[in-house]
Amino acid sequence: MELEYGKATDSEMDEIFSLAGVNRAEATGIQADNNQEEMIDSYQNSLEHGAYFLVARTEDDLIGWVLVDRSMDWFTHKDIGWISDVFVKNEFRNQGVAGVLIEQSLAEFKHLGYDDVRLNVFCFNEKAIRLYEKIGFKDVSKFMRIDI
Repeated sequence: MELEYGKATDSEMDEIFSLAGVNRAEATGIQADNNQEEMIDSYQNSLEHGAYFLVARTEDDLIGWVLVDRSMDWFTHKDIGWISDVFVKNEFRNQGVAGVLIEQSLAEFKHLGYDDVRLNVFCFNEKAIRLYEKIGFKDVSKFMRIDI
């Protein structure tokens, strides 16, 4: 399967938004009726601040995407690249697409002048964690919670 990578087209954006609920449920483990709306709100906020979707596609299909975003390290006040979202459609998983998308996004971040790129992943998502570690991501902090 020959893939092309680039910024999402308008029709690809529509498809990304249509899958937003599935994506949020998988990424967070949250099963909620408003998953799609919550994810779209998050996407729109990022897009309004300069983020964009880098997609993998064939001639006929959108395969997956990474949201190329930015943030700030609140301790150093340094601007950092931020991968807000990684998603590959079920039928295209386990073919290396997510890894290539992330590598492509890292090239984008470097081109944009970033030397520090971060992401957040839920602890239950062990497959994603293994992929990120294989690419070279390392733990920076631990986000913890307690039910009271």
